[in-house]
Amino acid sequence: MIAPLLQAGVRLAGHRDPRLLPGLSWALLEGVCAALPYMLLHGLLTSVFTFDPKPFATPFNLFNSFNLFSPLGYALAMAACVALRILCGMRGMPLIFAAAYAMMGQARLRITDHLRRLPLGWFTRQRSGDLSARLTSDIELIEQLWSHFVGTFVTGLTMSTLLLAFLLYLDWQLALICAATLPLAALVLARAQHVAAAPGARMLAANTAAQAALLEYVEGIAVIRCFGRFGTVWRRLERILEAQHTALLALERKPAPWLAAYGLILELGLVALVLAGVWRMSSGTLTLSLLLVFLVLALPLYRQLFDLGLSTLLLRFAAGALTRVEQLLEQAPLSEPLLPRVPHGQTIVFDRVCFAHEDTQGERNTVLRDVSCVMSAQELTAIVGPSGAGKSTLVHLIARLWDVHSGAVSIGGVDVREMSDATLHGQMAMVFQDVLLFSGSVLDNLRISHRNASREEVIAAAQRAQAHDFIVALPQGYDTLLDEAGASLSGGERQRIAIARALLKDAPILLLDEATASVDPSAEADIQRAMATLTQGRTVVVIAHKLHSVRHADRILVLDQGTLVEQGTHAELRAQDGLYERMWRTQLQAREWQLGEG
Repeated sequence: MIAPLLQAGVRLAGHRDPRLLPGLSWALLEGVCAALPYMLLHGLLTSVFTFDPKPFATPFNLFNSFNLFSPLGYALAMAACVALRILCGMRGMPLIFAAAYAMMGQARLRITDHLRRLPLGWFTRQRSGDLSARLTSDIELIEQLWSHFVGTFVTGLTMSTLLLAFLLYLDWQLALICAATLPLAALVLARAQHVAAAPGARMLAANTAAQAALLEYVEGIAVIRCFGRFGTVWRRLERILEAQHTALLALERKPAPWLAAYGLILELGLVALVLAGVWRMSSGTLTLSLLLVFLVLALPLYRQLFDLGLSTLLLRFAAGALTRVEQLLEQAPLSEPLLPRVPHGQTIVFDRVCFAHEDTQGERNTVLRDVSCVMSAQELTAIVGPSGAGKSTLVHLIARLWDVHSGAVSIGGVDVREMSDATLHGQMAMVFQDVLLFSGSVLDNLRISHRNASREEVIAAAQRAQAHDFIVALPQGYDTLLDEAGASLSGGERQRIAIARALLKDAPILLLDEATASVDPSAEADIQRAMATLTQGRTVVVIAHKLHSVRHADRILVLDQGTLVEQGTHAELRAQDGLYERMWRTQLQAREWQLGEG
């Protein structure tokens, strides 16, 4: 089972670290050095039983008569083997640790990069706790096996193999008696692995559920407090954590009797060895020294075999984690073209596009139906419609966060599926309502769109985005470290940082989800001024929730239930007296509404 573990680790990392094989070689040598003292013990006991101390009455005579086959020679050789074993461990284990941590670090980067290239639809079908468990506890388990188990397993297996081979060399009959219980012990161990399989799977599932429940509980504390639902939500969390506790206990308890039986059967071999040895000594076919060697060597042999048995049980459990992590890499990413093309211009064309989301049961829910439209270069195109009309999906398809199910989306005459990922995303910048800021400084967050930008370029972009003044007012200015997700900033401040990022990228196409929908009026004015700067000279596609903010757009697309029902300018759409006009009148009435009116 060690080979699948090594192969899986290499598959996850995408390469084999050059330090791994030297480290395993040292571990193998450590196993040899661990077995040699027990082999030398045979010579020591033989020499002791045949040793005549009379010629060596003084220590001086003893050392003068030293030779490799004297008791002193064997003792020194055994001490040298112990020292060599320590040396091999000191050389091998750091190499294995370094290789394991490097490869698992590369595996994490490789998996996260692979996730970056998956369609967004895949993430909507995943539970956040399950994905978190795979990326944290599952990979950590594999990392622990690689770093702390592989070298020890190689050492123990080498030592056990050499000891058993040496016993066969000394006396094959006694060696067979010594190994007589091994087949039965192997069957019991296999049963223990089988018994542990189902509890292991349930434990992994329970861990996933617990992570998801804890994450949901922590993220929802504000809502829970507002609605006084601590009792119900807390009881649900308690049930999930209790189920995890039960699953952990079952994993420990159910295979325990079989593991105890495994150890007992191994040690019954020692009983059989003693009985057979005494019988052969009484018949004069076995010497006392040889029996003592067998008894001394049998104890470490059985101990190593028991440890190896526990290790194989751990490996079987880890196989589930390996499978879960490898399943992430098996998910098909968005395809990359063999011969990437470069767009000529920024006109965006939807040609009979259909798209459907797939739910957790694998059923498709249609979002867009036969949408055809043109978003001209250097113009502002607004997308409006009721909630759930497919506005965000339409914009996401431009950025190829999903692939269309039929039809095509093209930019500059080139299908987005025929562009490389770098070319496509180099063409556009995105600013949405939910701004994602990362842990790090304000400067680091601004440089995400242009990592080589100078400090002066960053400051210039922040000034154009109306963000410079509040940034310099922060405790360390641009070097201020942000809380997770930028929680210490207001919604308007986060939006202006997002606009500054887009300005710094200076992409020819700009995709916007109305940035002022959830900010206060004072911040809205600043953001509108920043947006006016941002949209100059670019192809702009904006999802509009407030119709008055896009009434001057060059073209307005009206979606309803995934279908493009109207398109034109503000005046043309009002004249049609259709859905757009009804939405316009409704929003006018809402703006005139005052608190307290009947």
